[in-house]
Amino acid sequence: MATASPSPRPSTPRPAGAPTWPVRSAAICVGLLANLLYMIVLTDIAGFDLKTPAVFGLPAQSVLISLVSASSIVPTLLGWALLELLERFVPRRATVIWTVLAVLTLVGSLPYNGTGISTTDQLLLALMHLIVGAVVIPTFVITSLRRS
Repeated sequence: MATASPSPRPSTPRPAGAPTWPVRSAAICVGLLANLLYMIVLTDIAGFDLKTPAVFGLPAQSVLISLVSASSIVPTLLGWALLELLERFVPRRATVIWTVLAVLTLVGSLPYNGTGISTTDQLLLALMHLIVGAVVIPTFVITSLRRS
C-alpha cells in the first residue's frame, strides 16, 4: 500500500484589504477644498487680506489661491509617499513613525514668525495648516491601520 506524501501547500500572500488610494486621495481633495473654501470665506466674505510672512529677504505678500493649492497638495502627496514606503519596509511600525513625523511637520509648518504680518494673519494661516492636517492625518492613520 502506497501512502501519498503530503503535497507542499503553496504559500498564499496575505489578502490585502480594500485599496487605500481612493480614500487617501479623497482626503487630500477634501483638505484642499476645505482650505479653498476657508480662503474664499476669509478674503471675499470677511474681507481679510491674508499675507504670508516675510522670508528669505522677500517682503510679506498676499496669499494666492495657487499658493494655497500647492501648499495643500504637495506636502500631503509627499506624506503619502513616505507612508507607502514605511508600510512596505517597516509595516509593523509604519503608522506610528508616520504619525509622529506628520504631527511634527504640521507643528513645524505653523507660522510662528510673523515678520511683516499681524497676529490675526498668523492665526488665520495657522488654521489653514490645521484644516489640512485635521483631514489628512487621521485618514492616513486609519487607512494604514486597516492595512496592517
